[in-house]
Amino acid sequence: MLDHPLVPGRTSAIEEGPWHYGADYITVYFRGEKSALADLVPRPFEVADGLCLGYVCEIVSVAESGLEMAADRPDRTLYHEAAIGVKCEYRGRPGAYFPVMWVTTEWSLLRGLMNGYQKRLADKISMTKLHPLNPGMKGVAAGSRFGGFCMKGPEQTLSLQVQVEKEVASDALPKFGATFGTRRYPRTEESQGTVDEPVEIEKANSRVSDVWVGTGSLSTTLGVGKIEPVSGAVYRSGFTILGSKVLR
Repeated sequence: MLDHPLVPGRTSAIEEGPWHYGADYITVYFRGEKSALADLVPRPFEVADGLCLGYVCEIVSVAESGLEMAADRPDRTLYHEAAIGVKCEYRGRPGAYFPVMWVTTEWSLLRGLMNGYQKRLADKISMTKLHPLNPGMKGVAAGSRFGGFCMKGPEQTLSLQVQVEKEVASDALPKFGATFGTRRYPRTEESQGTVDEPVEIEKANSRVSDVWVGTGSLSTTLGVGKIEPVSGAVYRSGFTILGSKVLR
């Protein structure tokens, strides 16, 4: 087990990876203003064409070292996340940088910070959940509407809505490339070291299914400038995070 903080076994906040994820997403693709996005994306990454995504999702996650926790400690496998991602480049290589990710659990927060995600705790993240056996609902179909939001204190940091029109192949979603991040831990006293590392989050086993696309709208308190919606989507995704490698 990864003892972090420095307490052993199940009391550790993070299980040793790799870490496996399965998520249900509600996503809006949009364009922001490049001048505003440049303030959100640190060097050495460079904003691409202004394309961004915002999402809310429900995630089931287990570590390879703790697969039994899905049954033994389900509270350590379920959480919600909301995020804004910006399409960017590193030395000409395309990717996405996430200036902020809000999450609802401590263990996801610490795991993300360790790997280079800019995570913060949310007070509440809520999203549409359809159930095909609910007499007042139907499964996903043309015209289905979805919504989600994230709250931090009194502030709604992210809100989005999607209305889907058609089901499409899994490769029809906009492509961003690699996932970039930053591991940054400044000194608070002269004797300390500083960590300031641009990283790529290494992923494997990626797959996407049940993709529906349509229109979307989004608002956020993050300074992305004027928002121009491009499209909306709902889908399921699975992947493994192996860790993060430093970009030299």
